[in-house]
Amino acid sequence: MRWSQLAGKEIIDITHARRLGRVADADLVFDPATGQVLELRLAGPPRPFWRGGRRILAVPWSAIRRIGDDLVLVELPPAPPAPSEGGAGGAGAH
Repeated sequence: MRWSQLAGKEIIDITHARRLGRVADADLVFDPATGQVLELRLAGPPRPFWRGGRRILAVPWSAIRRIGDDLVLVELPPAPPAPSEGGAGGAGAH
């Protein structure tokens, strides 16, 4: 597949059911020894204003599940659970 065919496609994460961006907006990371694509790097969601900038979202090439006419479907691992609020003993205590 040529870059021109791939560039216009949307990248969709099927694990979290969210749009990640377009292939054209991603940076490709290559293995210099083999020339194979290792990952796509996209600008992730913005950080809170006091932390500045944007997170970088790395999508491993191995996470790509299907390349369709308009979409690239990727399967990213689920995010680790957020720490619970209230510390130890907070769950179920009322």
